[in-house]
Amino acid sequence: MNDNSKIHILGGGPAGMATSYYASQKKINSVVYEASSAVGGNCKTIKLDGFYFDLGAHRFHDKNKNVTNEIKKILGDQLLKVHSPSKIFYKDSFLDFPLRIFNVLTTLKMNDNLKIIYENLLNQIKTFDDPNNFEEVAYQNYGKTLSNLFLINYTEKLWGESSNKLLPNISGGRLKNLSLKSIITELFSNQKSKSKHLDGDFWYPKFGYGTIFELMKNSLYQEFNLNSAITKLVHDGEKITQIEINRSEVINVNDVVSTLPINLLVKFLHPVVDKNLCTIAESLKFRGLKLCVLMLDRPFFSDNASIYFPDKNIPFTRIYEPKNRSKYTAPIDKTCIVAEVPYNPEKSNIKNIELIDRVVSILDRKKMLKQSEVLTTKVYDLPFAYPILGLEVKEKLNILFKFLSRFKNLHLIGRNADFEYQHTHDIFENSKNLIEKISKN
Repeated sequence: MNDNSKIHILGGGPAGMATSYYASQKKINSVVYEASSAVGGNCKTIKLDGFYFDLGAHRFHDKNKNVTNEIKKILGDQLLKVHSPSKIFYKDSFLDFPLRIFNVLTTLKMNDNLKIIYENLLNQIKTFDDPNNFEEVAYQNYGKTLSNLFLINYTEKLWGESSNKLLPNISGGRLKNLSLKSIITELFSNQKSKSKHLDGDFWYPKFGYGTIFELMKNSLYQEFNLNSAITKLVHDGEKITQIEINRSEVINVNDVVSTLPINLLVKFLHPVVDKNLCTIAESLKFRGLKLCVLMLDRPFFSDNASIYFPDKNIPFTRIYEPKNRSKYTAPIDKTCIVAEVPYNPEKSNIKNIELIDRVVSILDRKKMLKQSEVLTTKVYDLPFAYPILGLEVKEKLNILFKFLSRFKNLHLIGRNADFEYQHTHDIFENSKNLIEKISKN
């Protein structure tokens, strides 16, 4: 089959959809190949028994005016402005997120409080070299005591790695919005004032985050092939010449945009690439998430967008409640929560029913819900939720990117393809720039 007049986009997640969207604006034809039955990737919204919930605690932050305007054009009056702050659950108490100094001081023991104040005041007069790992980032922002109580435990539970073996930028830009300056300002001003922070104020689609990508698909005069898994990329050493779909259909191609996890991309190349490169690609690891969805016979679970759980004895890192993003995501007298349980996709043998039982049991024991309130449960598996950004990743990626650059018609984009943490506004901006580049060739 000859279809090489179009851009062939591998993956219908946010990066693939944004690339197709900007290609359409440039009057460039594209075809998207998506392995599942719907677009959106890990940003899909699921509808089940009258409830809507996302595959992740997604929110859209107004960090790029041009991208925000595009999202508003796509969604129209379905885009809601939301204020829903988050909390940290620590030793059966709730603390504000971002951390507020008075909130912390009234929760912790005096000895810890004195250490926190001393360490943070000392940080104000110290000069630091650029941090080499996330642990150093946390200590420079909050001091050791506060970091070890909240950030370090949470980070290591989420990523499954020691914080001193993770890159400084795994926070995705969040810590720069949680600066000590705001804490010190609060210390000497009105203690009731709340910090403005991107975690509490955001935009959200009326019927779930996945609506963004479903509406994009419906509005674009582009081709979308669902249930179409990429199984092979044929190359001649300089270009990708064909792609294979579902181990059967072979398609001739010109420009190829891949949003696939980079380790899978290298694996799919045919002829097979150098064994050393394959080993490097296979060594890149992704953190998986099990999403435990609980439909509850009560109108609300909490009034928070997300609740974070730094305690390593609790298997889930975060709970989010879609109804606190949009009241349209659940019946008026019921609600739904999603507990995120990180895991290693290569080592996990946990059974879904056992996981659900453990999550419900913990929430019951913590008096956050009653087991009798649970109506329905479901578990969703995201094996490629987050690229694990260990310290050795940069060198490995440089080798892989240098090799892949030989394929002049192959373009990588998105969180899993670039192997880095990216927000939706980053992905849209990168997709726009990529289409600009392709259109000039």
